[in-house]
Formats: sequence, structure tokens, C-alpha cells
Amino acid sequence: MESSTYKRYLWIFFGLLLGVMAASYIINTLTTPQPAKPRGFDNELGTAYVTVHDTDGNLILQTGLPVTVNDEYISAEDIHYIIIRVDGDQALARRKSEYSARTETVPAATLSYPNNVILRTAGKKLAVYHTHNDESYLLTSGKSAEPPDGDILKVGDSMVEALRRSGFTVIHNKENHNPHDINAYNRSRRTAVKLLKNSPEAIFDIHRDSAPLSAYLTTINGVETAQVMIVIGRSNPNMKANLDFARQVKATADNIYPGLMRGIYMGKGDYNQDLYPQALLFEIGTDKGSLTIASNAARLLSDVVT
Repeated sequence: MESSTYKRYLWIFFGLLLGVMAASYIINTLTTPQPAKPRGFDNELGTAYVTVHDTDGNLILQTGLPVTVNDEYISAEDIHYIIIRVDGDQALARRKSEYSARTETVPAATLSYPNNVILRTAGKKLAVYHTHNDESYLLTSGKSAEPPDGDILKVGDSMVEALRRSGFTVIHNKENHNPHDINAYNRSRRTAVKLLKNSPEAIFDIHRDSAPLSAYLTTINGVETAQVMIVIGRSNPNMKANLDFARQVKATADNIYPGLMRGIYMGKGDYNQDLYPQALLFEIGTDKGSLTIASNAARLLSDVVT
């Protein structure tokens, strides 16, 4: 009898203990602080895209980048817009101003490259990496993403090979940052920090966008090629330095390869550009295109920064 009572109390004790442990786990889960805001934002719509019109109804942009109110866009024609409304896959922008990227003076404290010439000293170092290693091109691979390594790494190869032929020492980091999720930029931040220990003149994160093929297709010197869009993180407290660099790159491209640059998009997040004033993100072509035209663009882009 005493043994039976003892066992019953023992079971009650362990039952209460398990209940307390379960309650503690639930409370801890509910009250745990949320992760810090990601460094960059991924397109949660997969390969969908947002269409942006101006207040006159003109189509000004189609992009797979997340588009939020107060984002800004400098078009290929150097018209400066600000996003004022977003409704699903449609957004509205009003004209903010116009400026001449070719004549704008860049403060000497921001950039050290005179006369609108980008990184022209042979032998200097550059760094290239990919936050989204899986990005691919439908016309080449039949898929917009191929984990773990997609076509985008080969686009990086094309750019790096051209830069090396121009005399640059280039570190091309292909470290994998998958999965392609909201924390990809947190993972690639470690890669960027590691690359910056080599003291490069600039560091480039190479991507491809998601948009209709026509939005990123052009012909330069008789050769079909993708266009390139520069992305700047407007949550970066030192954004002006990166934006000045982006404007200089665009101005040089507009001079030697008119039509190559699609514009500059300033989106929510920092895209790890707070780490370095000469850090840029390039969207080279769209997932609806091919590796061939994206590689053509990458080689032209290498001419722009040399």
C-alpha cells in the first residue's frame, strides 16, 4: 500500500515538473526578442516583380526588388523619383528632381578618383562576391534558381576575368550563403568583412533581378546584352558615400556604353554597404534572360570601373 502511494506521488511530481518545463519553454519562446532587422531584403514573391509608374501614368521601372514607400530611383535618363505608394505588385512614384550625373561634383573626402575615372590604377585590388549564390537565368538553365550554385557565379567569373586582364588583382569569393532567405545578407556580411581585410579599392555584390526580359535588354555596339542596375541601401547611415560612388559609375557607363545602365535604386536595408564607402550591389540582367547576355554586360561593366 505504501509502495503504491509512493509511486502515485512520484508520478504526480514528475507530471508537475514536466508541466512547469513546458510552460517555461512556451513563455521563453513568446518573449524571446525578434532577430535584428536584416541587412538586405529578399523578394518574398519569388520571381514576381513590382511595376512602378509615375504620376503621369508612365512606366518607369519593373523590378523583383522589394519596393517600399520612400524608396528612390534614379532612372537611366537621370530623373530622380521617390516611391509614394505601393499596392501589391503595383507602385506609384513622383518625380523628385533631375540632375546631371555627368557634371555633379563628388566631394573629395568621399571619393579619391579624379576626373570621373573609376579605379584606373592597374594592380589595385577589387573584391567580388554573391549574397544569392543560387540565382540563375531561365533561357540558359530553365530555372531562375539552382541551389547551391547558379549561373550568377559565372557572371561573376566573366567580370573578374575581364578585370584581371585590365591589371587588377581581384578576389572572387564564391562562398555559399544559401538558403535564399531573409537572413542571406546577414550570412554574406561575414564574407564581406573577410574580403575587406584585404583592403580592396571596391567591393561588389553581384546579383540578377526578376523582371520581364524587355526591361533589361539592350544592344551595345551591335551586341545584345543585359542592362545593369545599381542598388544602394538607404538604411545605411553613410549612404551618401556609396551613392556618390554609384553615380560616378553610372556617369562613366553612360559616357562609354550608353544604355548599359538601367539606373540606381535606393531601397530599404543597407545591403552591407555600411561596411565600406565603395561597396555596391549590381543587378545584372533578369531571371527571364540568359547567361550569355548577362556575361556580356558583366564584361562591359568591368570596362566601366577600370
